[in-house]
Amino acid sequence: MKKIIAIVLVLVMCVALVSCGGKSQEPAPASDAAPAANRTAAVKDLSVDKIKIAYIPISTAGVTNKMVEMAFNDVLSTYKDNVTLDFFDPGYDPQTEITMLNDCVSQGYDLIFIECADPISFMTPITEAEKAGIPVITLNIGCDAVHTFHIRGVDYQSGYTACQVLADAFGSDTGKNVVIIDCPAEATSTNKQAAGFEDYMKANTNWTIIDHQYIANFSQEIASTTMRDVLTKHNDIDLVFCMQDDLTMGVLQALEASGRNDGSIQVYGNIGYPSTFTELKNHNPSLYGLNMSDMYTEYTVAMEMGLYFVITGQTAVTMGLDKTPELALPIFPVTPDNVDTMTTLSRYPLLGLV
Repeated sequence: MKKIIAIVLVLVMCVALVSCGGKSQEPAPASDAAPAANRTAAVKDLSVDKIKIAYIPISTAGVTNKMVEMAFNDVLSTYKDNVTLDFFDPGYDPQTEITMLNDCVSQGYDLIFIECADPISFMTPITEAEKAGIPVITLNIGCDAVHTFHIRGVDYQSGYTACQVLADAFGSDTGKNVVIIDCPAEATSTNKQAAGFEDYMKANTNWTIIDHQYIANFSQEIASTTMRDVLTKHNDIDLVFCMQDDLTMGVLQALEASGRNDGSIQVYGNIGYPSTFTELKNHNPSLYGLNMSDMYTEYTVAMEMGLYFVITGQTAVTMGLDKTPELALPIFPVTPDNVDTMTTLSRYPLLGLV
């Protein structure tokens, strides 16, 4: 535990810890002019020049965005007189998200953060943004189009670690039946958690995956409905691994509604949302644990990197990149034994979420 805390604190010390406000808006209509090919990014002085930054997630509905706003604004508080941070909400619609991205390019934003709802569909828009001299940073869900930077929590290692934790707890030699509740099918090209889980399982256990479901839009409601269907098909489920904690909560709701929230089925989540921390703190018998990503550190590092590219005028095009550089932040297993400590490190109490 001391080692875990030390790693987190070292990461946290690498970022700014101050605060200001951002705003949510719809972009103005795009102009008809196409972005110029390979336009050089302008070098900006954050103490003098006006900077416009766009944040385009798959939706602003999720609780993650509260952490994004706090982290981004903490970094930007030093420059709050010169920097405008705009939040956009495509409402889980990939085409709306692409339109917002194109509009931000047309309006000359200096930096764009985006979470790609459908990585394949974003290939051309992200390439055009980079050609227009705008650094694009993808968050969590990336894209194969070469762009300035990608940052995420670990995915393959998260799945691998989840299976390892469960195997240590419940015995790798015992025959366990596993259900995987996965991310949207269109995101699997950049999300390898299931692969990590399966690789550890195949190499180290005699467990069996009896069902594997993909949940559209990371929807808690769809996850709950799907899990209820899974429960009607299988009476011998031992373990459920969820790729994201909205999905974890949907699974827990399904177990509760089906009268099977007695601990006979153990659930393991990922990312560590306030809702799942609360369930662990309240000793939900069906939730064994989760892997926590330090989201505050992820987003402060993302913004610090973004500002670096703005002040140096660098993009994937100017740097001549043929592959997107990326950074994966560590994950930390959380169980009822350490949930109080990890809750403090998560910073959710600062937002009044736990």
